[in-house]
Amino acid sequence: MVDYPGRLAAVLFTTGCNFRCGFCHNAALLGTMRPGYSWERLGELCEDFRRQWVRAVVVTGGEPTLAPALLETLAFLRERGFEIKLDTNGSRPAVLAEALPLVDFVAMDIKCSLPSYPEFVGFDDHGAIRESIAVLLASGKPCEFRTTLIEAVHTDAEMQAIGEAIRGAPVYAVQAFLPHDDLPDPALRTAARTRPQALRHAAEIVRPMVQRVEIRGD
Repeated sequence: MVDYPGRLAAVLFTTGCNFRCGFCHNAALLGTMRPGYSWERLGELCEDFRRQWVRAVVVTGGEPTLAPALLETLAFLRERGFEIKLDTNGSRPAVLAEALPLVDFVAMDIKCSLPSYPEFVGFDDHGAIRESIAVLLASGKPCEFRTTLIEAVHTDAEMQAIGEAIRGAPVYAVQAFLPHDDLPDPALRTAARTRPQALRHAAEIVRPMVQRVEIRGD
């Protein structure tokens, strides 16, 4: 009830990711991609979804744009009448561009300032992130950008750079970091939850550069 704005949605997870975020809450989905549902089983699940009043599907991960059958899966879901939201880290702009006609909404993570990506998430091609932002903004597709705020990392300078990178975005969401025992980075497992005042402060830095800011988890 929270993954697709305004929609009751089923959530489908892909496995495998090309980022190594120490704060990832889906760490079990990282690493090697694993076999997914057969088309027959996915069709059965779609029938179950509709019987439960579900009219939308969120495809998330892992990183969905790494999945070899992503476009076929999106088309499969669309043929069955579902509205579709795609979550992405923005690392594969060409695949994102191909997927856009098949989806209704896209949420793209902005992990940090673009030059900080290699150190923070282990991904060197921040040009790909910039290209995905441009593709998404130029498409006119309903979308949002979002950042999980870790106070020790997301300084005022980081937030200013994030805002500049997504300038003009329709929606930017800053959300609380929540410690868990199974986070990939052991140091973050006992780190403090993001304070509400830190979320509000970060939101105010980015607010002048985007159309709307949302605070989640305060």
